[in-house]
Amino acid sequence: MEIKGQHLIVDAYDCQVELINNADDLKRLMLETLRELQLEVLLAYFHSFSPQGVTGIVAISTSHFSIHTWPEYGYSALDLYTCSPMDALPALKKFLGKIGAGRANIYEIKRGMEGLIFTNREGDKLLHSAGRRRGDKWDWKILKEIKNGNHPILFKGKSKFHDILLVEAKDLRLYMNDQLQFSSLDEKHYHEALVLPVMELAPSREHVLILGGGDGFALREVLKYPDVFHVDLVDIDPMIIHLAKNERALVTANHGSLKDNRVTVHTMDAREYVNGNNKGYDVVIIDFPDPADHDTSLLYTKEFFEHVARHLNTEGLLACQANSPKGTPKVYWSIGKTLQASGFKTKPYFTLVPSFGVWGFYLVSRKSILKKLPELSVPHQAINSNLELLPPTLHSPQTGLIINSENNLRLHELYQEEIEKI
Repeated sequence: MEIKGQHLIVDAYDCQVELINNADDLKRLMLETLRELQLEVLLAYFHSFSPQGVTGIVAISTSHFSIHTWPEYGYSALDLYTCSPMDALPALKKFLGKIGAGRANIYEIKRGMEGLIFTNREGDKLLHSAGRRRGDKWDWKILKEIKNGNHPILFKGKSKFHDILLVEAKDLRLYMNDQLQFSSLDEKHYHEALVLPVMELAPSREHVLILGGGDGFALREVLKYPDVFHVDLVDIDPMIIHLAKNERALVTANHGSLKDNRVTVHTMDAREYVNGNNKGYDVVIIDFPDPADHDTSLLYTKEFFEHVARHLNTEGLLACQANSPKGTPKVYWSIGKTLQASGFKTKPYFTLVPSFGVWGFYLVSRKSILKKLPELSVPHQAINSNLELLPPTLHSPQTGLIINSENNLRLHELYQEEIEKI
């Protein structure tokens, strides 16, 4: 019997409470998903319950998309049925990421096939969403204590990409989607380790590209070198850029780096930037968020690194943040494997960031890289010269590593699996 449609039924857990209790936001996101699938919307009805919960349904010409939420449990039940020939699963996974689902069971039914009930692309296993619960559990506990402590909130708002909270406790803290991005007490451990090794080893430092890093901290470290002639900084979120340029406490912490006349800020998607210009750079620094969902996973693909490579001058060097070799070893070593598949040689190294634990990076070049760094030539507080390779206790797993690519986009799945075990 011919397949008559695709039916996806979802149990989504650990969703963002505020969002799944907002009928208008859910309606907007569901309509965005249907537009992405090029489906015709006939009508949409959403209802908010008291004291909480939302139910909603969108009728489409090929069937329906519905949701019912229990915010008190962070749980949402979804149902998407379409007779369209387009695979609806990628768009649905993206929707789950937008509502902050930390985990989800996705049951797929091929409607019209006699004798077949549930199936999916991985045999009889349940599919898991690419979305990530917003923030880590430890971050939430600390953030809750901070909010209960009546500490000064310097900024609270929502951009197109993030919920943003900048707060002063004993330190300055930035949270995006309830996840800690930095503490001013120890951010130097991370940013010095990311930036200073590659800057010291690069034969030239005149032209530098920073991908991500809209808070201005990596840029602060780059600008310590007087021979830097020009820096292009690319970050997708204009609200983060605005805060880094204008919020006094943050400007003090980043030393006003985004106001330096050697810097050009590009508020756009990094993939769009590297695909759209022909500039060459002596140093490239990749300071992206963790590959926690479909969209961020695309920033760590073989194809993306190959595009970046085209902008790296012949003797140029690249540094890439790569998660924790201790907490997420498959993610860390898979990023290295993906960089190598893109034509690079890599040197893994790590530092200890008190807020995050052991954190790993890669130095990347077309040629072999020195085993030890020279003495650091600029002021530094948190790292030592002569950083060495990872110790034997942080070796690469023997199995489970991948080359992350657009056709095999699985880094976010590895990330979710490893985060769940921490």
